[in-house]
Amino acid sequence: MLIMTTPRHPPSPQRPGLMFRGSLLLLLVLQYLAIFAVLSGDAEAATLESINTGPVFYSHVVRGGRAEMQCDISTSDPTDRVVLVLWYKDGIGTPIYSYYSRGKDMSKPRDWSDEKTLGDRGHFDLQASPAALVLDNVRATDEGIYRCRVDFRKSPTRNARTNLTVIIPPNSPTILAENGLQVWTMVGPYNEGASMTLMCDVSGGKPPPRVTWWLEGELIDDTYESPQPNIVTNTLTISHLTRKHLHASLECRASNTNLSVPVQTIITIEMNFKPLSAKILGSREPLSSGREYELVCHSVGARPSASITWWLDGTQLTNATTSTASSGNVTLSTLTFIPTDADGGKFLKCMAESPVIHHTHLEDQWRLEVYYTPQVNLAMGSSLIPNTIKEGDDVYFECNIHANPWVYKVVWYHKGVQVQHNVSAGVIVSNQSLVIQRVQRQQAGLYTCVASNIEGDGQSNAVNLNVQYAPVCKTGQTHVYGAARHEQVNVTCQLDAVPPAVHFYWKFNSSGEVVDIPENLVKSKDLESSLSHIARTELGYGTLLCWGSNSLGRQKKPCIYKVIPAGHPDPPENCSLFNQTTEALRIRCFPGYDGGLQQRFIIEAFESETDRLLLNITEKSTPDFTLTGLEPGASYLLYIYAANEKGISDKRRMQGYTLRDVAERRTAQVRPPPEELMSFTPIIAVVVGVLGSLVLVAITSVVVVSLKRKRRRPRNKTVALPIQTSLADSRDLDDKNPDLIPANGNSETENKSPTTPEEGGFGSVHICASVPYPSNVYGTYPRTPRTVAATTSQNGELMYAELSFPRGGQYPPGTLPRRKPEPTIYAQIDHGLSSNVPPVSMGVVPVSSGIMGGTSMCPSTSLSGAPICSSGMMGGGMMGGGGPPILMGNPGMVPGGIPIGDVSIAAYTTPAPPPHGFGGHPLAPAVVPEEDEQATAETPLMTNPKESEV
Repeated sequence: MLIMTTPRHPPSPQRPGLMFRGSLLLLLVLQYLAIFAVLSGDAEAATLESINTGPVFYSHVVRGGRAEMQCDISTSDPTDRVVLVLWYKDGIGTPIYSYYSRGKDMSKPRDWSDEKTLGDRGHFDLQASPAALVLDNVRATDEGIYRCRVDFRKSPTRNARTNLTVIIPPNSPTILAENGLQVWTMVGPYNEGASMTLMCDVSGGKPPPRVTWWLEGELIDDTYESPQPNIVTNTLTISHLTRKHLHASLECRASNTNLSVPVQTIITIEMNFKPLSAKILGSREPLSSGREYELVCHSVGARPSASITWWLDGTQLTNATTSTASSGNVTLSTLTFIPTDADGGKFLKCMAESPVIHHTHLEDQWRLEVYYTPQVNLAMGSSLIPNTIKEGDDVYFECNIHANPWVYKVVWYHKGVQVQHNVSAGVIVSNQSLVIQRVQRQQAGLYTCVASNIEGDGQSNAVNLNVQYAPVCKTGQTHVYGAARHEQVNVTCQLDAVPPAVHFYWKFNSSGEVVDIPENLVKSKDLESSLSHIARTELGYGTLLCWGSNSLGRQKKPCIYKVIPAGHPDPPENCSLFNQTTEALRIRCFPGYDGGLQQRFIIEAFESETDRLLLNITEKSTPDFTLTGLEPGASYLLYIYAANEKGISDKRRMQGYTLRDVAERRTAQVRPPPEELMSFTPIIAVVVGVLGSLVLVAITSVVVVSLKRKRRRPRNKTVALPIQTSLADSRDLDDKNPDLIPANGNSETENKSPTTPEEGGFGSVHICASVPYPSNVYGTYPRTPRTVAATTSQNGELMYAELSFPRGGQYPPGTLPRRKPEPTIYAQIDHGLSSNVPPVSMGVVPVSSGIMGGTSMCPSTSLSGAPICSSGMMGGGMMGGGGPPILMGNPGMVPGGIPIGDVSIAAYTTPAPPPHGFGGHPLAPAVVPEEDEQATAETPLMTNPKESEV
């Protein structure tokens, strides 16, 4: 209690200021005493003061946050002001914070706070409206009821209360899986359609938190419980997981106030999916057998990647590779597949399934259509026995085909040659069948059929047609053997026969006598038989006959082999020069008669100017020569001839030259033209023209006179051609040989030698021979009858001879005009071997002329006469001076391939006289006889070399 007193004596005039100052000092002391009394005043007085006075405010703050507790210090009296503000907590009488102003200036207050309770975390904010006690970094112990007491200078004291609630956030949620293990970031994987149960535990928090589950930001579960003190649990169960749950964000939140962000734990869900589809990609077109394909199976939706397998009719295919798209949602399987013919119609399957989920697999299947080249199997008819087929039987083949697509053609082959449909020949091709009627031995061999479709050609197996037949002569063997006297020649007889078990028979025909050859002199093996023959006399030359027999019978016509005197060969014929270059020449000829022995061909090249021999080349097979290393632009003399063991032939002479070199040609091109070397004046031109006209007039006059003289000549005269019957060295042989035909020529004609190429002849001479034709020799000759005039030695009259045609035949026009209308005299032919047959009228046999000419007519007489026929190499003109002509050829054929019974006639040419003195030309190279051209045992045979044919 403040008591104030007054002084006893009045103050002096100097003391008023001092008194004022003393008053102020006293007042300050009193104020301090009052504050001290309030702060440390009597506890009993504070307790007595009621704390339930004033309004109550509520404040919530999160731990660690900032709390603001209101305290209204405003007053309605503008002259009034706050003197002191005190803060109390929870009814405790001791203030925890004080604020007082110094005098009238509130901007310089003084405050104080309790270190234990507030420390430096609190301050009084006068700028706030209303003013408030601000408490930073609120602690849990800061919670309570705070009271604000405000003392004014004039107004009464004011109290206000604030209930401060401190909120403590919960701890982070903990997520546990069904197995009790904590889940941190990802849970699973769960199979599609499975259920999932998760527990979220949250500890701490004041007040207790609210625990909820959120899926992709959407609340899915807000039921929670507190099975234990200070722990709140929420159990989440999803009964059917679907594809939308893959990598979904699953969140467990815990929150006990809206003043702060809820605590949460986020995890994602990992899942396994079954494949949604499986499909084989592509257009599914037909496949080609044997070709490599890459087939792709496409599967979508599997997680992890689908397991894709390939199956072909229940058999798994392993040649496949699998790849996955970057998204992981697409799986591709590539199968390397080579289809076969047997895969057609099978089902190719692509199966996709999850490797971790047990489920029914997905599949896609494709029924394959495979194209392949035809598969062909050839077989002989089921009713045939292959080993018993004989000539004349009917044979058929069946071509069995398997193909996709079906074939569009079937072709048959025999020994690699296509078989053509020919009903007249007995060959019937009917799609998949081949019929051969009256089969012949030539039709034996391998048969195949080829079927074609769009994939290619399929060839069948080869089936051998074995046709049994009696022995026949084998083609391609030597039929003429040349030998000197006392020279041994080995004659080989080769046959074709099925079955090949053959027994051989040999005969020798000499001068009309046929002699059987003992079997002990013959060596036979399989289809070949040989014997050694020695011609010791003229009668040793003749014809060897060879037969064979097997189980089907004996050979109908024998194989004929002629043994003739060997001689030197004829020169090569028709030599031509071609392929000329600056350094080489090529000469090609045709071989001449080989003289009955193996021949070789030689060419000799000489320089034209010096006659120096440059080259000598020998060819063993054909006269085809290539001369190399020659000088450009040079001329050469070429001599070509043939040689064998008996000697050499006459030499053919040719002129050959090489081309000039290119450089020389260019040099010639730069020479001055002729007009620069000699000036051609008009006078010279006139002189040349006059001389040319005179020469032309003279030639014309000569031609006209010659034509008039020819017209005046009588037409009924012919020139008798001299006939040389024999050579000088062969007269003795003619007398001794009963088979030779004596000639009716004069001595001059006999002693005259034939014209040779060296003497001016134009080429070879055609030689015809009289042969004992059968009685019907002219009955089958279809050519136009022609006549040739000849002069007889008896009366010199002109006679005509015509060929006889069968009755009823037509005679084409064009025969030569006859001089007398006398009846036709036909040639009478003797079939015997006697040479004492009276002459008859001459027939006409056409013989081909020289190499460059047409056809000449060779008059034939009876065996007592000698026919005359010769032609030049350059044409069909008749030439005199020839010996008795010899007509040679295959049995049963005339020139041009016309059959005449069992005997044939052919023309041969030779440029030189006969070398052996038999009055005729040595036989030309043998023509291999076919079966139908063989002579029979009954055919009279002449063995003398002068005779031409059997």
